[in-house]
Amino acid sequence: MRWFEAALVIVFAFVALAVPVAAQESVTIQLREQNGSGQSGTAVLTAEGDRTRVVVTLSNPPAGIVQPAHIHEGTCASLNPQPRYPLQSLSGGHSETVVDVPLSQLLAGQFAINVHKSQQEISTYVACGEIRAQLAPATGGGPRGLPLSAVAAAAVAGLALVVVGARLRRAWR
Repeated sequence: MRWFEAALVIVFAFVALAVPVAAQESVTIQLREQNGSGQSGTAVLTAEGDRTRVVVTLSNPPAGIVQPAHIHEGTCASLNPQPRYPLQSLSGGHSETVVDVPLSQLLAGQFAINVHKSQQEISTYVACGEIRAQLAPATGGGPRGLPLSAVAAAAVAGLALVVVGARLRRAWR
């Protein structure tokens, strides 16, 4: 009976650790070069409850120059010039910021991330990408588009319940 209890503890620990990973949602946005800058890259947006972590990475960063970045309403072709959510300026082609807006709200609206050449040349955009929901490839998820880790966690939890039920049934006989 001790081995069975130990196995159950391991199974439930696995499920408890797998579910938060499965619940984490992230989207990768392609940042495309603008104005012949030679800079392109990605922005990874990750849900953190009512907030969103935004990690921006651009190629060919200018040496010693910080580049302002923002989330604007609109599209790259038609940005509202007033930033909606400021991001940490890029240094060495990298920036990480947590903004006070849920990822679901960013995906439901029409927003774009743009990066400026420098603080002095704020009107010159070097890269831009529109925030849109990205569909997972058909081979990248489980049933109904669930992440495979969520499917695995549900399968392990179901198996654990079957085993517990069988053991209890034997104990009551």
